[in-house]
Amino acid sequence: MELFLGANSTISALKLLPSNCSLCLQPVSSQEHCLCGLCISKLPWLRTQCRQCANPLKSNNLCPECQQKPPPYRRCVAAFEYQKDTIDKLIMDIKTNPHSPETAQLSSLLSEVITLAYQDSPMPTIMIPVPLHWRKLLMRGFNQSSNIASILSRKLKNTVILENICIRHASSSPQHLKSRKKRIQGMGNAFRMHKNIDYRSDNKNDRTCNPIFEQSVAIVDDVVTSGATAESLAWTLIKAGAKHVDIWCIARTGWHNRFD
Repeated sequence: MELFLGANSTISALKLLPSNCSLCLQPVSSQEHCLCGLCISKLPWLRTQCRQCANPLKSNNLCPECQQKPPPYRRCVAAFEYQKDTIDKLIMDIKTNPHSPETAQLSSLLSEVITLAYQDSPMPTIMIPVPLHWRKLLMRGFNQSSNIASILSRKLKNTVILENICIRHASSSPQHLKSRKKRIQGMGNAFRMHKNIDYRSDNKNDRTCNPIFEQSVAIVDDVVTSGATAESLAWTLIKAGAKHVDIWCIARTGWHNRFD
């Protein structure tokens, strides 16, 4: 069978090679997965941000939004600032390819950031990947947040993943097509706990026991943009009995990269 490749297809094919960097296409060692050391150093690492929502700032203070109306989650831990021509390309691979080396590479880097963030405080031991609506899950075939959580669980000691404890029952158009105001409005009641869980029970012998009752949990996602999804899911978990909710994500979008 003869194979024809255009210019774009040739680049895509090269990116699939384990010995080429996903960004610069230069050779990398197998230990570096898909990014060379130089490209890793040039990634938009989130150095200074809001202490609660992780919005990129010039200093590690609370942003005006968190001062005026704090989000329901305790803190957001992100590795990178979402920027074009770098993280956006890697995130797109994570969203479209369930076996992308980008998922393993960026999740591993995120685990290092998480470990550092909790060096002086207890780390949540329960991870909850942001659920996809069943229609989107059917179309995509996988949940990228679940893939990220799976890698994090292998990197972070004493952490477990709870899948399907929450359900995304509201389906909507892609978040990036909406203004921030409409994102927040649309995500108001997007999630609910599984109907078989009894919020009142933390008895381990009870099949309907609530595994997050009085527990610190971390919501896992690839990108946090307006924070609407994270806030909605955090409220759902808190109402269900969670003691604290944190957000763990690969990238955080700054105000200058958002829709108005």
